Amino acid sequence: MNRATEAAKPGVPADEVARRIAEYRRMGFERKAMPHIIYHPPWDVCPWPGCGFRIAGLDFQLETGDPAQYAAQLEAWWLGKGLVGRCPGCHRYVLFAFSDKQCVADPPPGDWVVLPDDWYQRAFVP
Repeated sequence: MNRATEAAKPGVPADEVARRIAEYRRMGFERKAMPHIIYHPPWDVCPWPGCGFRIAGLDFQLETGDPAQYAAQLEAWWLGKGLVGRCPGCHRYVLFAFSDKQCVADPPPGDWVVLPDDWYQRAFVP
């Protein structure tokens, strides 16, 4: 395939991309799939200014023996905002979301699913 042929291919409409992602997330939740993600630049670094700690991918290890906590974490990842955990570099809270990372000042209880402070010692962080 040459570059002219590649350029002539129509892209996938944004609403179709959103539909496919929603379907993937719904199926991940239904199947209780373990959360994992690859972050591409600029989302591969900590969002807090001055930190720069790089997490390009995550394979969360959520099995703690608490079924209610496990269920809440899976739901937050697949159907909700994501999981909040401290950055291994600056130790400030970060929302690890399905498409990006965001700074979180201090997550109020009940509004966020917050991982234990040592979450990154149990997760695979490439």
